[in-house]
Amino acid sequence: MKIHIEIVTGFLGSGKTSFINSLLSETQVEGEKILIFQLEHGEKKISQSTDINYFVEIKKLNEVKDLKKEMIYSIKKYNPNRIIIEYNGTSNLKELIDILNEKIYSDYSKVTTIFFVADGKNLNKYIDNVGSFIIPFIQYSNMIVVNNMDYCKKEVLDEGFKKVRNINPKAYILKVSNKYTLKYALKEANVLDNGYLKKLKIKFANYK
Repeated sequence: MKIHIEIVTGFLGSGKTSFINSLLSETQVEGEKILIFQLEHGEKKISQSTDINYFVEIKKLNEVKDLKKEMIYSIKKYNPNRIIIEYNGTSNLKELIDILNEKIYSDYSKVTTIFFVADGKNLNKYIDNVGSFIIPFIQYSNMIVVNNMDYCKKEVLDEGFKKVRNINPKAYILKVSNKYTLKYALKEANVLDNGYLKKLKIKFANYK
């Protein structure tokens, strides 16, 4: 079974690390080994369980080119079931995807999900002003997480959602009231793989 790669991207301060913590809490199953590459370092830290049955290893990198060597080394060392890459929304998504599509990586891993995390207060403005950066991320995302809706004017949010839908009509939009309700919103959405079948897949993969 190929290692699943999830990319979590968005601008600095949008809530990527908080989202990753919620993602780990809601989707990691017993025995699943997760490797996280952080290509951006915000103030908030990723939580690591002390339970050896819920293994998480974090690697902090400065540039996407550093990922090439570190990824091969870390996969051999930790043999993860899943990889999460935290990636800055002002970086070049194509550069990252091109690396992950290289045969040395694609033979044993595949990108399964791209999450784009946005602050609702800035979403509309960023699409208008820095579209060259933000639009590719929205285009290729499977889930778009819109944070801090409690602090946004309805008309601004509606305009932002309309633009997102025009860019990517198929992505799931997770609407989050504030950072304190992110985990609950993710759980209630019930769109992530965290059930019994996943546990069986992980046990089978680790057994081999």
